[in-house]
Order: sequence, then structure tokens, then C-alpha cells
Amino acid sequence: MDTNQGLPNIKYRLPPLSDEFLYQIIFCMEDQSNEYCLDLHDGVLSQVVFVEQRRKEAPERFLDLPEWYPSDGFRTMEKFVSTLRNPIYRERLREVLQSGKGVFRQFKDVLHEQPPLERLWYFYKDKEIRRRIYLWYERHDEAFRLSRMGEAPDDPTTELIKEDFILSSEAEAWLGAMDALGDRAIHRLSDTGRQVDALLARQLQDAWMRQPDDCHLVALSTSGNFTGFLRYRLLSEGVANLVCFGVEDEYQGLGLFRYLFDSLCEKLAKLGVRELIVSLAADALKVEPMFEPVVPVTLTQQILLSIPRWSDLSVDTEMEAFV
Repeated sequence: MDTNQGLPNIKYRLPPLSDEFLYQIIFCMEDQSNEYCLDLHDGVLSQVVFVEQRRKEAPERFLDLPEWYPSDGFRTMEKFVSTLRNPIYRERLREVLQSGKGVFRQFKDVLHEQPPLERLWYFYKDKEIRRRIYLWYERHDEAFRLSRMGEAPDDPTTELIKEDFILSSEAEAWLGAMDALGDRAIHRLSDTGRQVDALLARQLQDAWMRQPDDCHLVALSTSGNFTGFLRYRLLSEGVANLVCFGVEDEYQGLGLFRYLFDSLCEKLAKLGVRELIVSLAADALKVEPMFEPVVPVTLTQQILLSIPRWSDLSVDTEMEAFV
């Protein structure tokens, strides 16, 4: 007597999810012209049209692949754009998504202008599809689900960025580009007409003044274009100071600063430098959360407060004492 009679998928198991098999599943999911299923007996993917009769005879033998429609691709594009920190390409891609005509082609054309961004997109999309496949496997294979419990998510974006940029300590040819980058940042602050921005612009101008003992780490695109830099000084034995840095607008938000910073720390460690002072001002303050995991020590801090507001607060506090 067959004790498994009436229980689905007892004598069939999902094949091991190797990289090659994973790529085959992704290809089938993205093929909008054909419908595929998994033959659990032979462990192969088949077009549904070719196994219709066998599916009728043994429906438990075949498993439909996870769905991936054009609407899924569109939502993935929307999610990717929402994660972008680069304002230039974020807005351009949003305009493409709202255009309603030839969206997929336009989206790819814009990404193709910026190879690092294009690489991040394919990584992001691949991760989304893989996540759906993993959930599908977990739903139909208890052993697979248990094997993935406790896995730490990987984020190889730094490895991706390494393929698109070249780092160099030779900075002489790019000093003009660095100054231009600083001038644009200073002018953006100065042109707002706000007093606080004028003060920040003055601080930024002081920070970007070159000194004879400056050292640099420069990032270039694979085509040889200047994309960003770090300027630092060796202060004393075991201590260095990162005095200023900048990334060209079209390359911001791609992880380039993190790549530069990690490379600088590796370089300084080889020189015996154990501590790095990071000077932050104006827009540079936005990278401060990056350092929180290592609990940095605050050396100095400046705040700007409104005297009229402070005076009003003081008066209100004094009045409360008589209420």
C-alpha cells in the first residue's frame, strides 16, 4: 500500500539551487513570450506547452515558476529609483517612469550613460528576482528554508564600484578639477543669500585651501575622467587628518566616497597610521552617519544659534516662574 497516496510533492523534490540553475530560472521568468514550469522528476525547466499531457497525468510532478510580469519590472525600477541618492539621475529616471511611453527603453538608455549606475541597477534587479525565487523555494522545500535561516545579507556594492573607478595618488593633473569642485560647492552656499550658508561657505573655503604637505587620493572613471578625491595630511606619528573631499555631482550616491575612504584607511594602515581625524562641514556632514558603527570620538563641535530666539526663550522661561 502506498502511504504517500494523496499527498502532493512527497516523491518529488526541488533540485539544488546552484548558480547555473538559478540563472536558468531567472531567464525563464524574464521571458515574457513563453510560460515555463519545473519538472520535479527530472529536475529541469520546461515550456508548459511541451508538457501539457504529462501535467494532466501527474500534476504534482510539475511546479509553476514564480511570476515576473512587466508590472513587476516596473515596480522594481520605481523601488530602485527611490533608493538613489544621486539627485541628477534620480530625477531623470523619475521623469522616465512618469513619461508613460517606451519606459523600459528610456530607462535603460539613461542608465547606459553612467556605467556605475547601470551596474548597480542590474545588481538591484537581480537581487529582487533572486529574493522571489528564494521565497518560492522556501515555500516548497523545507530543507532549503532551514538552510537559509540565519544567513546574513550580503552587499557587494563596494566590489561593484571597484570595477568602474581607478584610484591614484598622483594628483597634480587634477588639482584644477578639485578646486573647481570646491568652488561650485562654495558658490552654491554663497548664492542662497542666507547668513548661515555664508558662514558655511567661509568654513568650506578655509577647508579647501591647499597646503604644501597635502596628500591626495583621486578617483577616475575607466575612461580617465576625474570623478572625486580625498585630501589628507599626516599630522604626527600615527595620526592623519582628512581635511576635505568631493565627488562630482553625476557620481554622487553610487558609493564612490565609501570606496575612496576605505582605500585611504587601507593605505594609512600600511603607513602605520592608527587614527584619522575627519573634518566635516556643510554638505560633508551628510556622511557622518557612516562612521557611527565605530563610535567616533567628537573632538570639536560648532553650533549656530539665534540670539533673538534664545532671548525669547529666556523671557518665556522667566515668565513661567511667576505662573
